[in-house]
Amino acid sequence: MLTAFITTIVLTALIVLLPKQWTTIESDTIGVQKFHKDPTPRIGGVPIFIGFFVGLWFLPIEQEIKLLLLVASLPVFIAGIAEDCTGKIGPTLRMIAALLSITIAFFYIDIGIRSLNFAWSDYLLSNFNFLSLLFTLLVVGGTVNSINIIDGYNGLMPGYSILVLLSIAYISNLLGDTLVMYLSLLLISTLSGVFVFNFPFGKIFVGDGGAYFIGFMMATIGLMLGIRNEGVSHWFILLLFIYPLFETLFSIYRKKYLRNSSPSQPDGLHLHMLIYKRLIKYRYCKNNPALGNSMTSLFLWSLSLTSIIPAVIWFNNQMILITLAFVFMGLYVFIYRRLIRFKYF
Repeated sequence: MLTAFITTIVLTALIVLLPKQWTTIESDTIGVQKFHKDPTPRIGGVPIFIGFFVGLWFLPIEQEIKLLLLVASLPVFIAGIAEDCTGKIGPTLRMIAALLSITIAFFYIDIGIRSLNFAWSDYLLSNFNFLSLLFTLLVVGGTVNSINIIDGYNGLMPGYSILVLLSIAYISNLLGDTLVMYLSLLLISTLSGVFVFNFPFGKIFVGDGGAYFIGFMMATIGLMLGIRNEGVSHWFILLLFIYPLFETLFSIYRKKYLRNSSPSQPDGLHLHMLIYKRLIKYRYCKNNPALGNSMTSLFLWSLSLTSIIPAVIWFNNQMILITLAFVFMGLYVFIYRRLIRFKYF
């Protein structure tokens, strides 16, 4: 873990110190979802990726698992980094790369979802491999994309990911699953190496490469926990990821049915953006937008804990987990509607 952290933090420091024209692109500050004024490196995914696999090399686990994780994660990581470096890789190509990574993991790491603890769904998913593959592609692909969507403010996505991984590490340790615990702690170590530069001052961003890689690895690790341990409900993993997943689903609904626009079209109405623009910026940080940027992350971390903490407490109680998922979605919609109507002038 220490090797992974040191590798990541050293590589991140080097990127931050390099001339900006070497590490940024012209469109870095252009767009409705850009809230920083100065060009900032978006390739924080590179030290995370390298640090993770350097650390993985020293973990006492099977070499085959190490190689498979590397091979499976390459397509989604490369597509994301290509977008960070050129700004010309569209969402369709990135999603195809993500689906390729998930397919590799499905067949060779066995992360297929074959049980939801309902008799009819379990029968279909366990007896028809293509249905299990399609469902896994939908769930994991949605998770990967959702992690990228919430990567909007200093520390928001890395901080949230660390909270989720700590929860997975705790439950896996409780159940004696050392493989999942090692992988969770390793990813936390590499995230921490970039986090110290990303929060609160935003010296580097994780970028699409980092967000896609982190989302893919977190979903893989989470599914491994549920598949390897019968005492863990898959709904536990769902509740851990309910914030970014519902953010994605609500955004699709909002864009397609309320605004009559394409779900893939970027806009400035995600929850984290509304919290910044309509609450934090005008209530607390009128003269210090950088501070408001970081305060937005604190608010969203607190919101995500309303699902993460109960998920850990009731990790093996399916009915409570499902109920809590609906409670969180209701809370999200309530906050969103209040912010839309919020008058700040």
